[in-house]
Amino acid sequence: MSSEAMQPKHETFRLSELRDLVATGRVRIPDFQRSFRWTNQDVVALFDSLHHGYPIGNLLMWKREAPAQRLTVGSIDIDAPQRPDALWLVDGQQRVTSIVNAMDAGSQRDARFAVGYDLENACVVSTLGRHSRAVMPLFRLFDFESAWQWFEENTEFQALRGRYQEAFNIFNAVSVPATVLEGADEDKLRVIFDRINQSGKKLKSFEVFEALNSSASDGRTLRSVSDAVARSTNFGLISEDQVLNVLKARRHPDYVRDVRDEFGDERRRICDFPDEDRDTAYAETERVLMKATRFLQENCCIPHATLLPYGAILVVVSRFFALFPEPKRRNKELLKRWVWRTIYKTIGMTLSSASGQTRAFLKDVRRGDESGSVQRLLESVGERGASKHVTIPDARMNRSDARACVCAMWSYYVRADDYAGQASIAVFDSLVDDYGSVADLLVEYVGRRWFEGTDVSRYSSLANRVLMVNEEALRDEDAALAFMTAHRNMLMLPEAVEDCESSADPVELVDRREELLSARVNEFFELMMAWDYVAFAPVELT
Repeated sequence: MSSEAMQPKHETFRLSELRDLVATGRVRIPDFQRSFRWTNQDVVALFDSLHHGYPIGNLLMWKREAPAQRLTVGSIDIDAPQRPDALWLVDGQQRVTSIVNAMDAGSQRDARFAVGYDLENACVVSTLGRHSRAVMPLFRLFDFESAWQWFEENTEFQALRGRYQEAFNIFNAVSVPATVLEGADEDKLRVIFDRINQSGKKLKSFEVFEALNSSASDGRTLRSVSDAVARSTNFGLISEDQVLNVLKARRHPDYVRDVRDEFGDERRRICDFPDEDRDTAYAETERVLMKATRFLQENCCIPHATLLPYGAILVVVSRFFALFPEPKRRNKELLKRWVWRTIYKTIGMTLSSASGQTRAFLKDVRRGDESGSVQRLLESVGERGASKHVTIPDARMNRSDARACVCAMWSYYVRADDYAGQASIAVFDSLVDDYGSVADLLVEYVGRRWFEGTDVSRYSSLANRVLMVNEEALRDEDAALAFMTAHRNMLMLPEAVEDCESSADPVELVDRREELLSARVNEFFELMMAWDYVAFAPVELT
């Protein structure tokens, strides 16, 4: 490690300066930085902070030489020349990438950077979905010529030129602070980066695990495992904590154990895979996660990580596929029943979702006993008990029952003859990634304005939301109306959409939708849980 002393300097950069530094290839991103992970909502929030003068934190840069190379920063490709004075971003990649891409006209085609300025309301907004025509794309705001062209094309907003000038002056005056380091090597920069991201916080379990097991020859990390699974399956990103839980659970049922000696001799003696090293454990975790997520998508009708009612289900299913990579068809069917019976029981608060229950499930899955493992899982869930009707909850996607009900709604896309399978899992994942949340794919059935003077609580019910897995329908109100009209049965709509606005009683409309939705959701649960079928088949199918 170099003994050369670091020389920090404090500088500030205007937004236009940051844009130019990136465009000329002077700003670079070190290899140990993570890829860009912000959503469109994150980028909107950043520019909202800049607009209000809120601090966004210091950038940390490392001044050193850089080779000529082809760079990709967000959606911007740059042929960067060799430079003796490049500024390598140690901390601030997400912020800088967001700023320069939102200011770039070409990047507006990337949903992550679709940001505009609402001239009527003087605020930063997303340009995804439906919005006011008075929204100027942000890249135009930073370019006088492009802004004037926009006003010429939108003559009805000529009176808002003053609002534009005010916004331009605000953003043009923003200075982003930065600390620039000289005389450091990459090892020192890694230490600095880690301390910045951990300062004042207790390290998470996965952070401790990665720190202790960071010498892998194949370059895999918990994050790279998550990335690989997301790319391969379109299941969305699985958190590093969850990846670590899967890694530990496939090796031993006590998945909440201390991670500090995971590959030591003591752990090897009781592990289901005693001979594997760290590299193999990571590679096998990636493999079983791919199998588990595809099983949840294809067999259990859970298309995306954001709709998984309980994370523990992924952990248990992953252990099953770790021990039984190619299970019998009958056992996959029974495992599906276990998944949905577990969801059902947990919704009803008759089954604990705590770590103790999860460990009990994991212990049920035993090497060399595939059929016995699924039978024990089903026995652990128990009998159905008193018949319980699944009620339709509010449209809050942090609730397990709401996620389960949306999975049921998704199942009708999968089975719909009139939609011909156009709503693929890849489309679902892409829309969640673009919009930032599954909640953004749930479109109003009856608009809020129709609830004035009525029971406004019915507005927030999931019965007043339509799952919209269609890019055009999400972006355009007329397209949404046409889509709902064309696929009324698939979307479980009791009334023609055009009848909604002519009805004098929006509560009654939502009640009728709830009646139909409830019947379909409970039909879905019954199908997936299969309580009326015996657990054992007369002949074990391969």
